[in-house]
Amino acid sequence: MSQFLCVTVRFLQPFSHGRGDDAEPEWPPSPLRLFQALVAAAAARWNERQRIAYAQTALQWLAELGTPVVLAAQGTPALTKYRLYVPDNVADKVAKSWSGGNSSASIADYRTEKDVRPVHLNGEAVHYLFSVSDPAACQAHFETLRTAARSITHLGWGVDMVAGNAELLSDAEAAKLVGERWEPTPDGSGTRLRVPTSGTLSALISKHEAFLNRLSGDGFRPVPPLTAFATVGYRRDTDSAPRPVVAFELHKPVAVLAEQLASASKFRPFDPVRAPGFARNNGGEHHPCGAVVVAGLVRHLAAVVCGEQGWEKTRVDSFVLGHGDQKDGQATTDDRLQFLPLPSITPLKVESIRRVLIAGPPGSDLAVFQRLLNGRELFAEGHTEPVAMLSIASRADTAIEPYLRSSCVWSTVTPVVLPGFDDASGTRKKLSARTAEGGFASGSAKNEAVERLDAEVRKLLLRAFAHAGVASGLLSAELLERGEAGLEWREVGFRAGVGRSREYRLGAKPGYPRYHVRVRFARAVNGPLCVGNGRYRGLGLFAAE
Repeated sequence: MSQFLCVTVRFLQPFSHGRGDDAEPEWPPSPLRLFQALVAAAAARWNERQRIAYAQTALQWLAELGTPVVLAAQGTPALTKYRLYVPDNVADKVAKSWSGGNSSASIADYRTEKDVRPVHLNGEAVHYLFSVSDPAACQAHFETLRTAARSITHLGWGVDMVAGNAELLSDAEAAKLVGERWEPTPDGSGTRLRVPTSGTLSALISKHEAFLNRLSGDGFRPVPPLTAFATVGYRRDTDSAPRPVVAFELHKPVAVLAEQLASASKFRPFDPVRAPGFARNNGGEHHPCGAVVVAGLVRHLAAVVCGEQGWEKTRVDSFVLGHGDQKDGQATTDDRLQFLPLPSITPLKVESIRRVLIAGPPGSDLAVFQRLLNGRELFAEGHTEPVAMLSIASRADTAIEPYLRSSCVWSTVTPVVLPGFDDASGTRKKLSARTAEGGFASGSAKNEAVERLDAEVRKLLLRAFAHAGVASGLLSAELLERGEAGLEWREVGFRAGVGRSREYRLGAKPGYPRYHVRVRFARAVNGPLCVGNGRYRGLGLFAAE
């Protein structure tokens, strides 16, 4: 049976002000922040103001115990900051002015602006679970660590008052702890949190000594920053793994740009709905929509450059082209690239495609595509003249930001293709026919039929999100029922400028039903978000609201 050392802090107010290395709000509080609080509490508890002695062995053992799992109350950073004006520590200057007869001198004239962005808490407790491999050593240090934990008064800023405790828990007891579960990620992705290492305690003691001796006969000696710690990626057990991306702008071919005036736009726009004139319909009556055509152009070029680099054909076929063993030749794995044309989102409406995003499976390295595709021209099948050119786009591009940022609410710019038929029995046609013939025997019969259709669409949409890697803790039937998440769909878009869902086609055949969708997750998620049967070719693409 496993044993855990659980150090718990409970916030006495519903907010936290701790910030990480990037000066952004830090939640959950890092294990290093907890360790520093324990060191300070131990120094105060045993009145060791200059050097840790009594608790040094126990604290050193804890620093070497390993990276803990963190169970924390849900924290939401404030969307906007507020500004404080903090008085500088210059009261001596003000007093000197008073003694010189300047009664108008005020400490208020010496203030520093400080922008504050707190994290609002839905709960109070943060539990740090350290796995114990040596129970005997843990028992030897437990009382010291528990006493230090119970002496913690704040975690983060001085206003972030807390009460601490430490316990030894079994597997069953640890499983009963309440909170979002944050676990270290093997690839280092996710929220970066600082953790103590074997040298952290000595470094903290040395830093404190440097602080005490910062003023001497030789003048002022700055206190060096703490550097003896590690940085570990953490992710909640309900978070989706992030996808690496590279972004490109779609420019006009070089020859076209050379012929045009310098004032002409460099972009080569594509309509998301209507296929360009060079698109092939593969013998059917309808061309693929413009977004699918652009995705195909970039996908073909990516396959070409991979072949030029000596990739094996089987790897190019599966990872780039998405070919596999299914009856329609599609891949049976998600270890493949997504090619996502990005319609430009303006304050008025959704406009033409001027950029494209390539997204890889979690943990993949797309540096080769960024390097080799930049400056390459796109050619349509059967054409010798290029139709566009790729140019690296900045991740800070405001036109790309809606597709990558974090948000709870997302809506489609291209419709979601359902992973199945929502009306295999033709209920909608029967409803239309019966309405034309004079209606139903009762209103309840029609309502029941509509509810069955809606339930089938909802089930297929949830399946589409699950196929795209969205965790059930973000969107599920249970969350929808409790109102903690939301899901809407319809044929017309939720954004101005998008086409009706039936106008977007993957190919010549009508295929599975398509809907524009708005989703509200239980928690904010990061883009890119593309779901449904067209998610590798730009259909089912969402932008944050």
